Amino acid sequence: MIKKKLLITLIAFLSVYQAFSQSGERRLGFEVNGGINEYQGDLGSALYFSKKPNYQGAGFSLSYYLTPNIDLAFFGSGGDVGFFTIHEFPANIQYKHQFFKTNLFTVNGGLRYKFLKDKPFTPYIMAGIGGVYLHATVSKDPNSYTGAAGNVASGFGFQYSFNEKMGIRLQSMFNYTFNDIWDGEPYSFLTHTRNKNNDLFAYHSLGLFFNIPYGEPMGMEGKSLKDKDKDGVPDKLDKCPKTQPWQLPVNDEGCPKDSDLDSIPDYMDSCASKFGPRKFNGCPDKDNDGIIDVKDRCPDNAGPVENNGCPDTDGDGIIDIEDQCPAVKGPKEFNGCPDTDGDGLEDRKDKCVNAPGSVAGEGCPDSDADGVYDHKDVCPKVPGIAANKGCPEIKQEVIQKIALAAKGINFETGSDKILAESNDDLDALVKILNDYPEAKVAIEGHTDNVGDPAKNLELSQKRADAVKAYLVGKGVDQSRLTSTGYGDTQPVADNKTKAGKAKNRRVDFKLTY
Repeated sequence: MIKKKLLITLIAFLSVYQAFSQSGERRLGFEVNGGINEYQGDLGSALYFSKKPNYQGAGFSLSYYLTPNIDLAFFGSGGDVGFFTIHEFPANIQYKHQFFKTNLFTVNGGLRYKFLKDKPFTPYIMAGIGGVYLHATVSKDPNSYTGAAGNVASGFGFQYSFNEKMGIRLQSMFNYTFNDIWDGEPYSFLTHTRNKNNDLFAYHSLGLFFNIPYGEPMGMEGKSLKDKDKDGVPDKLDKCPKTQPWQLPVNDEGCPKDSDLDSIPDYMDSCASKFGPRKFNGCPDKDNDGIIDVKDRCPDNAGPVENNGCPDTDGDGIIDIEDQCPAVKGPKEFNGCPDTDGDGLEDRKDKCVNAPGSVAGEGCPDSDADGVYDHKDVCPKVPGIAANKGCPEIKQEVIQKIALAAKGINFETGSDKILAESNDDLDALVKILNDYPEAKVAIEGHTDNVGDPAKNLELSQKRADAVKAYLVGKGVDQSRLTSTGYGDTQPVADNKTKAGKAKNRRVDFKLTY
């Protein structure tokens, strides 16, 4: 029901406006089209896409304007027509499957009647008489049939004119041929009951037509063309014979021209080339905000009159096209962008949006006054040095304590199990780490070169992981710790001696920020 209403509305809309279709000045029309051929005859019917195969075809038409409703037409089409059927109880099993394919070409002369005068969209009917040339191949006869016959054609269609020069047609034409044998099955009494008439076919097509000026305007040949209102259209073709000078220009019918088809003549239309409503004198208002587009700074987005038709989405008094942050309120000095902490630096450029700072610190403060601004200071509450990202310097004696404690960490032979005697040294490491809560700790496991290198690498990783697990168990934040095994790849002593190998079997700790 909805689709039907939409179709009716579209047809009504297209029919309201005038368009220059084939007329007394453009009397000659030419069309080319293409489509599908469907068969109906003694074997059955494929009309209206009821049965395959459907074959392609092409056609043409030449037309000559007689009246606003009637065209003289010369038309035809060519292509293939075919059909396939299966007989359930054939007298001869050889003929159970019956088919044919015919190549044909028709030429007809007749009339086209258009139901609406000089409208861009109009339905029409068409009829003509002529002839058909046939070349058929059928399954029941190995020999081809070639011949010609008379033909009667009739049909209906819809045409739409884009302008006075061209348009399109959608059409169905039914061709009744004075021949009953081109499908290979002539009608015989008591044998065929489906179709007692001659064979026919339907041609459904979509075409493009062109209207061409030809000769003098209809009815004016050899006569003086009077034009009382001097609008350029002869009086006998002028449907508005009293056009005034201020009503120019006019269309082919002599009536005030409406270039944008908005039902407002150009002389009254403030925007003659753009479709618009009458309340705005024919000017468009795309965003429907009550301000015509030529005066609207934002023609695609609705806005109030006081803003010249532009919206202010965040309500900060700055229209969106001038607001660099249209979804968030902000002062004019920052082009509509906010400065949440009021430090004179807008949020887009402020590294510390919620804490007032300085321009030098990119909007961030230096809370511990150590010369490192908070957004770069790993220890923003404790004075430090720039080299340590604002954190206190790790004293040399602390580094030595870490190295000493690391030496006391021992494992069972060939295992990642930490010996109990190592706990005191590990606890000393925990205390040092707690004294530097912002520091990151890298735990590195190493072995000597005895054994398979791959197994050494695996063992060193397990031992580093074991130390990490111990420290986490003592309350050290896991996010501060990383553990990596290096196997025998980073010796600190000669693996050729027993003492050197002992030094290489170790766990190292490195504090960084």
